[in-house]
Amino acid sequence: MTTSTSPSPALALAASSCRLAARARTLAAWLGPGRALTPTGMPKPSDAPAAAAALGIPAPGRVRRAADIPELGMVWSFARAGGFVIVDRGRGRAAAAESDWPKPPPQTVVRRWLDALSAAIPFGAGTERPRDDDEHATCIAVLLFALSTADDPGDAGCVSARILEMTRGGQWPLSWRCSFLWTQEEHEFEQLCTFLVDAGAADSNRGLTPLGSWALEQLRPAQITPPMSTTDLLGELQRRPLRDPYPAIWPWIEVQGPDTALQGLLAEAGRADTPRRRLALELAAQLPVVSDEPWHRATAHPVLGPPARRVLWDDDPTQQALSPQDLLWLAVDECAAAWLGDDPARLLERFHDLPGATGPERLTALHGSDHPDAAALADHLARSGAEQSQPSVYQLKISLTGWGVWRRVLVRPTLTLGDLHEVIRTVLDWDDDHLHLFQGPDRRTYAPHWCDLDVDDEDTVLVVDAFPRKGSIMGYTYDLGECWRHEITYQKTLAGGPGTAHPVCTAGHGDSPIEDSLPENEDGTYPTAPFAIDDINECLIRVFSPN
Repeated sequence: MTTSTSPSPALALAASSCRLAARARTLAAWLGPGRALTPTGMPKPSDAPAAAAALGIPAPGRVRRAADIPELGMVWSFARAGGFVIVDRGRGRAAAAESDWPKPPPQTVVRRWLDALSAAIPFGAGTERPRDDDEHATCIAVLLFALSTADDPGDAGCVSARILEMTRGGQWPLSWRCSFLWTQEEHEFEQLCTFLVDAGAADSNRGLTPLGSWALEQLRPAQITPPMSTTDLLGELQRRPLRDPYPAIWPWIEVQGPDTALQGLLAEAGRADTPRRRLALELAAQLPVVSDEPWHRATAHPVLGPPARRVLWDDDPTQQALSPQDLLWLAVDECAAAWLGDDPARLLERFHDLPGATGPERLTALHGSDHPDAAALADHLARSGAEQSQPSVYQLKISLTGWGVWRRVLVRPTLTLGDLHEVIRTVLDWDDDHLHLFQGPDRRTYAPHWCDLDVDDEDTVLVVDAFPRKGSIMGYTYDLGECWRHEITYQKTLAGGPGTAHPVCTAGHGDSPIEDSLPENEDGTYPTAPFAIDDINECLIRVFSPN
């Protein structure tokens, strides 16, 4: 059975007092109110020696980039991921609460510590590195488990042999990219061990501390077995969330049967808190069931009703559209998920997605949503000053490759890639008669969930996640026969205001080629649709704000 215990105050104290946390505070103090950074969000070469000196790190005589001081880069990554340092609009500054790690609940403190450790651990380079977050987490777990079970955790060869033994089985799935784990040189092993000691995960003898053992429990691969209960299944997936859980749980579904699995997941969802309910519903919505009768019964449930009606509508959009009250409930559910997931930036953006032109109006809407977390969430938002905050918008440039045609748009960061597809086809006058694909900077591919392709669902990915930093570029292909290729660049973040509740086209150049047409001339020139920005924005309003 999967057990889950909340981290103790002692673990939180160990996390907040580790050497890396202390150095992150020193780095934040050195930044002060703000310093200019490189486009990649690192200290400028001219500042790197001073930053290193503040940390007591020796620096070479000539610094071409901060990466020339690896130890500085490691502390910088820990400070950013742990919330000690904030990077915004090309500048880095100390977070207002950079020294407040001991103040939040222990669960929040150790989660921040784990995020910081994961971001800063010096793993691999070039092609030898984890391919995604799941594999990255497994790499850390493999290293921690090897240190805790090797005959001599201080010997690099002994630990490498233990890692190789572990990864040959199926419990620790790793690709060839992670061969660096069992082919480490002595100095690489020492660097990793020093990092774990400084992070408080290992002691001076290379054994795991209680904090390191907690991290191992969080990061080890999910252990899904076909006979396990629905409760234990959800517990394992909550402990170690997977980007795509279906390959891991499919043997469980086959043993249960999709219809029985659906009933079990809906039963769990009906009595669970918000994070577990959302996970259960996410799994349930993808089951290949024979009958959707359980979903229809769930529409009468006070908490499952809105998401059940959303699932039924997604399956058959010819049904009556969701009511404004259902849409409000679902929007508040997104807010609650961000709040309970300790993601204040996303919570604020989700708050601005609620109905209302002002903060007080949005809080009033939240109170009237009938969501079980509404009262506590509204109280948190009121105390955090969300009423006075302004929404942000992303400025994206959409370029049609090889045509000199481009459009600049402002979109909310909480739009999905599916929504962004609607923006693209509107501003470039595509009719949506053909399949399309997004290619992310992380090399992942996204498309509609209904297409018969081995890709991620575009409706589950937000713009804020698809574009991790300013300058990030995504590919977009419309019509996989003609292959109209586009490049989407995240240019900057702006403060929103009136008129930015829906996507807006602010500039552009060139007329769009008309799809499914043939070249008019021997030189291959296509007929085009003229660029008319006012018509485009009227169309965007009709698509995204029909009422």
